Amino acid sequence: MSVHNIVPISTNSGFKAIEIHHDDLSQLGWKVDVIVISAFSGNYSPIEGTLIHSLESNCDIVVRELFDSRLYDFRDSLNSWVSQKIENNAFSYLICLEGMHYNANNENLLEAQLQDLLAVISVLQQKGISVNTIALPFLGTGLQGVNVNVVMPLLIKKSKELLETIHSVQTVYFVHPNIEYIEFINNEINTLLHRTPDRLEKLRQNSDIAANLDVIYLKLNQLKSQYGWNAVNSIDELSRRIIQDDIRFYELGILTRRAMEAILKSVIKSDSFMTLSQMVKELHRFKLSTWMLSYMHTLRTFGNFLAHDSEVENAEKQMTKDDVLFFIKALERFIEIISNHCNQL
Repeated sequence: MSVHNIVPISTNSGFKAIEIHHDDLSQLGWKVDVIVISAFSGNYSPIEGTLIHSLESNCDIVVRELFDSRLYDFRDSLNSWVSQKIENNAFSYLICLEGMHYNANNENLLEAQLQDLLAVISVLQQKGISVNTIALPFLGTGLQGVNVNVVMPLLIKKSKELLETIHSVQTVYFVHPNIEYIEFINNEINTLLHRTPDRLEKLRQNSDIAANLDVIYLKLNQLKSQYGWNAVNSIDELSRRIIQDDIRFYELGILTRRAMEAILKSVIKSDSFMTLSQMVKELHRFKLSTWMLSYMHTLRTFGNFLAHDSEVENAEKQMTKDDVLFFIKALERFIEIISNHCNQL
């Protein structure tokens, strides 16, 4: 899984994320609930170089057959249809958004069509289909001729709205094989969020930090097995990413904050509208010492700082290796505290 960027989204139901990946959507190395593709209206020909062709070649999934046996047909109202459940694959459902080429030169119409996609996800939720994770390419930028510079900001905007309005959706993955597109989007996001060099540094280039991350990886996996958290998406994402050579500090901060939120929700059986700070304070009821909670406040503070825009006027005040190690040690102690005291909570 080649992660190039993470955009944190703070919502009333928790800390969520948009992730940018350089990868092949037809050969995902992780599980998602839904993938979204785009197509010309009524045309699902597997033309070489298209995602439809890749799905057929790599997954033995024929989009035309999915259409013929479709679960829901929203083409008249929402320009899309939804497949039956797909077994034994990296994704469970496929949504096909049709006819983006008609609106390729009209930003307002493109945005309206992407709004249709949000409506489809909402309908699936109402029908009892669980949608926690969604993966999609830069829709319409292939043969349909939609300009990536036009559609990508709209996709990010609508994904943010999706995460904010639909409680269950936790992560939206943008997956594309074109490295030039990926690097362009990556640089645009980092510039927009004023990310300083310390946040973008690859942590595993330092041997001390790499050794500490390896320890956390082992302890995190033990914790997952101990309490049956293997299927919790945000915890699994941290576990997967922490062992990869190109993990950066801002990613570690964001993923740690999300995983801690998921763990504490499970431990104290929190409702979705408690903030992370409130959940940490709630642990006072379970007789955890103040010094134990201080590790959690440290992770929350670092995570918030790394997730949000840098203060440009203070950009020279960058974090050092010692700050990174301090954060990592706090993460290790948090995992140990939860592991040792969870049964008492």
